Amino acid sequence: MRLTYKENDPIPDKSFLVRRDTIPCIEEDWHFHKELELIYFLKSSGTRYVGNSIHHFNPGDLYLIGSNLPHLFKNNSEYYLKNSITESVDVIVVKFEPDFLGEGFMKLSEMKKIKSLLYQSNRGIKFSVPKKSLIHNLFIDLVKDNGALRIIKILEILHTLSQNENFQFLCGETQAAFFRREEKQKIAKIITYLTSNYDKKIELKEIASIAHMTPNSFCRYFKKQTHKSFSQYLNEIRIVNACKLLIEGKLQITTICYQCGFNTITNFNRQFKNLMGITPSEYQKKSQAF
Repeated sequence: MRLTYKENDPIPDKSFLVRRDTIPCIEEDWHFHKELELIYFLKSSGTRYVGNSIHHFNPGDLYLIGSNLPHLFKNNSEYYLKNSITESVDVIVVKFEPDFLGEGFMKLSEMKKIKSLLYQSNRGIKFSVPKKSLIHNLFIDLVKDNGALRIIKILEILHTLSQNENFQFLCGETQAAFFRREEKQKIAKIITYLTSNYDKKIELKEIASIAHMTPNSFCRYFKKQTHKSFSQYLNEIRIVNACKLLIEGKLQITTICYQCGFNTITNFNRQFKNLMGITPSEYQKKSQAF
């Protein structure tokens, strides 16, 4: 996985940008930008990295990503196979600046709840959207509409989301300043290495050398930047990948344990239960019941 930062090109001479992408796979690029971003997956699945949060994403997931919050949505490996015809992506993306309707618009009393929603997006927000729902239809219409109708539709979407209590925060605290710009290359290099080598044994001394630090300095640095310990972050990457293999049901749990980088089945079971609340076997049975 290529893990870099980029700044978006300026939005054209419009109040906001909306597009629907039907593509083979999502670009493997972790980035942040000034614009807030609504991402609605009509068809796609994989692993999401938002701030210091790691988890799956699936069709019907809607995300509101705050300004300058680092994020990456990475498809499952089968999406990236050459000439793959079994998997593809269908996603609607909306990008807008915090003051996209004018400097004073969000200060109006009628905008209080929407303003609160946009502020909370600094933690990353996930909504679940049933296919036959108002929000789904609003997004489909938003892509088709032009002119002032688009502004009306985006306000209706934001209003509806601001009234919705069925959501979850992705990060436990505000993450908009998750990385200072001067640190972006260093932390990107570290996490690139972890996400590319999670299935192998990674010594603390080894990962510290990539950051040109001593092990002790590296542990303090990583915790400060991600609000998680190095081992906690690495275990989360491993367990998220283990979840995918457990759902597929093609491999034995012991095989999944070692394939995802754990050295003993006991440690795998313990770490899995700490994060997921149930054992790997319970998780697999639960996923196969649906």
